Amino acid sequence: MKNLRLLTALLLLALLPGCLYVHTLQPLTVNMDRTPLSQAEKQGTVKTISLPYMGQTHLAAWGNAAIGQVAKEQDMKEVYFADLEIFSVLRIWNEYTVHVYGK
Repeated sequence: MKNLRLLTALLLLALLPGCLYVHTLQPLTVNMDRTPLSQAEKQGTVKTISLPYMGQTHLAAWGNAAIGQVAKEQDMKEVYFADLEIFSVLRIWNEYTVHVYGK
């Protein structure tokens, strides 16, 4: 009976969206009026280890995903737009990658 409860709880937990694994790509900038398309892409990533059930406490974070810093480090002269990619496992391991497009 105890194993059945545990199995049921684990199955219900797996059904919750974003509970075990998240991988999304979303626009970071939304003003696309007359924005030129560009194939030149540069990236910056922030990685964090956190305990989400203790008030979103980040135990460690490293990296840089600021749009301006990524553009400066990669010698981009002009930024057209940016996307944000989020990868998370159990909400403990998180990676936030900014994709910057421009020339």
